Amino acid sequence: MKRTVAVLGGGNGGHTLAADLSLAGHEVRLFEMEKFSHSMKEVFETKRIQCFGEALNGTAEISLVTSDIDQAIADAEIILIAVPAFAHKEYANLLANKVKPDQLVALLPGTLGSLEFAKIWRELGVDENIVLAESDTLPYATRLEGPGKVRVNVKIKVQIGVFPSVHTKWATSLLNDILDITPVSNVLEAGLSSMNPIDHPPGTILNAGRIEKSNGEFYIYEEGMTPSVIRVMERLDQERLAIGKGFGMKLMTIAELLHTSGYGPKGTTWEVLNGSRSLTPIKGPTSLKSRYLSEDIPFGLRTFASIADHIGLETPVMDSLITLGEILVGGNPQTEGRTIKDLGISEFSKEEIIEFICTGNHKVSV
Repeated sequence: MKRTVAVLGGGNGGHTLAADLSLAGHEVRLFEMEKFSHSMKEVFETKRIQCFGEALNGTAEISLVTSDIDQAIADAEIILIAVPAFAHKEYANLLANKVKPDQLVALLPGTLGSLEFAKIWRELGVDENIVLAESDTLPYATRLEGPGKVRVNVKIKVQIGVFPSVHTKWATSLLNDILDITPVSNVLEAGLSSMNPIDHPPGTILNAGRIEKSNGEFYIYEEGMTPSVIRVMERLDQERLAIGKGFGMKLMTIAELLHTSGYGPKGTTWEVLNGSRSLTPIKGPTSLKSRYLSEDIPFGLRTFASIADHIGLETPVMDSLITLGEILVGGNPQTEGRTIKDLGISEFSKEEIIEFICTGNHKVSV
């Protein structure tokens, strides 16, 4: 079924979503905030996005490109938010009291941002019947390569969690029409399945000297994912898996996530990463200030670690990478990022958290 979709965000993900969905015949409205609109001036003027690469080719005609949020989401059945995690709060406030209960809001990816949206909306008195969803990763390996031009290396099968999860069937029936998805039990499972916080920080931190001396010529997957780096990554992954187990969830390992998403062949973490045709050509990060640390630590590892602490789990590898990463980027661990408190579940027991993400009832009593 053809859908009317609002795509919010003018970066790699937003461009590719708008182009792919338009080429598939859906009606797409692409939104970018006015303060960033200059970076995609050509798309505003032409309403065209050119795609090339192994996964997507063609020139997409976008129905509407706008900085007017009301125009962008008017009558949209699905609202896709493809922005960095640090922009989620701004978008939650932007959409408050504009979204209607018959519209699905999906964060691609979320890293538990759906729960932060729900907390902000609850505090602002937004209709509690609005359904949120989030994916574990962006649906594409993609990069902007010029004004209105994206290279799409691979389309990815994403895991989707829904909040409240009692609405999973309705939400996934909509998303199945536009994306390749696998529904999971809830948004906690989807958020804890995020790959970037597991592979980006170890690969960046343990190659810090090489990155700083590379003058931009560094390929994290081709040259940075050595056996020793992968050993650290897998120890980090064990801590993530333990958090899932604490909530009764059997999460996929990082190797399984990379393979089932379509990034590489089945095998060990080493075999998946070093056999990936879509990841090894990716250049970067070119700086330690990249989102591989500035986003994936405060809005990934810090979030995971705060949840682990809440349920009484120790995360020594995660904690050490958070500390080292914050030193490298000069961040302030007391004020940056997303913790369990930002998710609105810090006062709940494990059982109450599961009940809340299932029903959406914040006044749970288990």
